[in-house]
Amino acid sequence: DLYKVVFRRSASDKELIFVGRLSVLIVALVASAFAYTKNDTILNLVGYAWAGFGASFGPVILLSLFWRRMTKWGAFAGMVAGAMTVILWTQSEYLKNLLYEMIPGFAASLAAIVVVSLLTKAPEEKVVEQFDKFKASL
Repeated sequence: DLYKVVFRRSASDKELIFVGRLSVLIVALVASAFAYTKNDTILNLVGYAWAGFGASFGPVILLSLFWRRMTKWGAFAGMVAGAMTVILWTQSEYLKNLLYEMIPGFAASLAAIVVVSLLTKAPEEKVVEQFDKFKASL
């Protein structure tokens, strides 16, 4: 669904099936790599997963509620920046003991959202109107 909405609205069913299968393969390879290389407890793995989710989606959710200028590309960049920061942070022997990975991931996501949103075309007026209507109802 994300592929069709964000990348190619005219994607055929065959293309969507291929992208879906490729995504499953990539996730399986990443999971296998973690299973092979990590010797962690369940608690550490759950903490790592929550760091990834929090850093990827936290800023997107917060800014979608409070900042009318956020764009879909800003949101996408924020999700990628947050996830990549968490992954890279935990792979660094020095950094992983310095600070919980969600904090720099959240900051990187927030920065990416703001920068990319300001560099891309502003949301359409009807989107901004819906945002204002929602905010007024609070």
